[in-house]
Amino acid sequence: MNTLKTLLAHCALMLAFTLAGCGGGGTDAGPAQKTDAAAAIDIPLGTVTGDVSFDAVPNDSGPLVYGAIASKPVRGAIVELVDDAQAVIATTATDAAGHYTATVPVGSSFVVRVVARMQQLGDGPSWDTRVADNTQLNSIYSLESEKQIATLQGVRKDLHASSGWDGNGYAGARLAAPWAILDTVYIAQQKVLTVAPNMVFPKLGLYWSPNNVPTSGDIALGQIGTTVYRPAGLFARIFVLGKEDVDTDEFDSSVIAHEWGHYFQDAISRDDSVGGGHGAGDLLDPRVAFSEGWGNAWSGIALARSTYTDSLGKGQAKGLSIDLAAGPTGTKAVKGWFNEQSIDQVLWRLDAEQGFGVIFNAMTGARFMAGGPLTSIHAFNAALKQQSAAAGARFAPLLAAQNINAEADGWGTGETTSGGSGVALPMYQVLTVGGTVNACVSNRLGATAGGNKLGNYAFVRFDVPAAGTYRIAVSGGGAATDPDFALYRLNGLMATSDATSPSTEALSTDLEAGMHVLAVTDYNNSAANTCFAVTVN
Repeated sequence: MNTLKTLLAHCALMLAFTLAGCGGGGTDAGPAQKTDAAAAIDIPLGTVTGDVSFDAVPNDSGPLVYGAIASKPVRGAIVELVDDAQAVIATTATDAAGHYTATVPVGSSFVVRVVARMQQLGDGPSWDTRVADNTQLNSIYSLESEKQIATLQGVRKDLHASSGWDGNGYAGARLAAPWAILDTVYIAQQKVLTVAPNMVFPKLGLYWSPNNVPTSGDIALGQIGTTVYRPAGLFARIFVLGKEDVDTDEFDSSVIAHEWGHYFQDAISRDDSVGGGHGAGDLLDPRVAFSEGWGNAWSGIALARSTYTDSLGKGQAKGLSIDLAAGPTGTKAVKGWFNEQSIDQVLWRLDAEQGFGVIFNAMTGARFMAGGPLTSIHAFNAALKQQSAAAGARFAPLLAAQNINAEADGWGTGETTSGGSGVALPMYQVLTVGGTVNACVSNRLGATAGGNKLGNYAFVRFDVPAAGTYRIAVSGGGAATDPDFALYRLNGLMATSDATSPSTEALSTDLEAGMHVLAVTDYNNSAANTCFAVTVN
């Protein structure tokens, strides 16, 4: 019987994303060679082959469809042959069909262990992605066979990870879950490699457990809050919900791909989003709207589908489905640069018409990553037009149909769609060093403290004439306010100033010559119209 296990004791350095102590190489490792002792007595090698697969539960419209479970190959995963002393005697990887081949000395006793890890190192394209259990000390999942004996004729050992579903619920171990997650990442990586064949993907860990619930708290207990991307330390992380009859996301490939899209934007492109809650109909901070709209669009681009789906509830029989080709719908829908559904529609359609290459080039080019404006659909459009005038011209009517000014520059200059916050336009106030501008924020579209809705932040840009030490001050909102601000240079966040003093916030810091941006907010989100005086001296 195949068993799903987590590798822990022999992988003490797992969190550093190294194979030291983990017994094996990456996906480009060749078959094991004979040891000196084996060579001395000329022990022949036997071939071990097999196919590795998992139960894939489709989600085409929202609920999981257990009646249509299909077997899919486990692709790109590390395969280890492990002897009785727990030493790895051969390492290889599954190919695009889920097949593996290795060689070991005839007579060797071993088990086949498939590790929920894709790794390729060295020159050219590279990656290191794993699926682990956050409730078991972040130990990595694996699938193991029963003991095998190598023979001259060869050994074939197939391994299959079942879903554990018996028609009414999960009656058995949910072996397929880690492999379903890993497969979505495999698909996402392959899509990027079609336009960037030498892409170096930063390290990524995905953390799933059947105990992961939509409650925030102790991650080690499964209290992850939601399926979410979190950049952290040496490597990026995605946490995935898994609680049966509540919310499971391992088979919701749209959701996994969406979070991988955040990984791509953060680790490979640029993402200035403040994150936070969002939903259909919300009018969002432009950075959040772009990030979430991109995540939705990317799920459709990577998976070659026009719908975004997510299951939940008893028996995973409920769910939602978003038509990525439609944009905001309904009588109360507001199209614009602040609506994630407007963003996902224009990006998904741009890919359908022009291909992913133009999107990739725009999102990884200097104009988007270090051009000055914070990430938004306007910043993307400016980068796209710089990369390809033809693609920009084709993009313009898509933007116009969503009430987004296609002629606006990366700063949103000339944008006329306000969204109703009363303070969102112009998108950036222009400050001359030594002078003062008013930066006004509003809680009309979302009153949560530390909010992320349209109007919760105001943006100020200023050009530093010469390098030196400058004092940035934001003041005057009144005793009920708690002004905070973040300072950005051309290529991203430089500093934050977020003391709790009422009505004033200040920071003295060294600045280089050139363009800088402030994102100003009232953390208390206290009023429908709060204006701060912003100075840089």
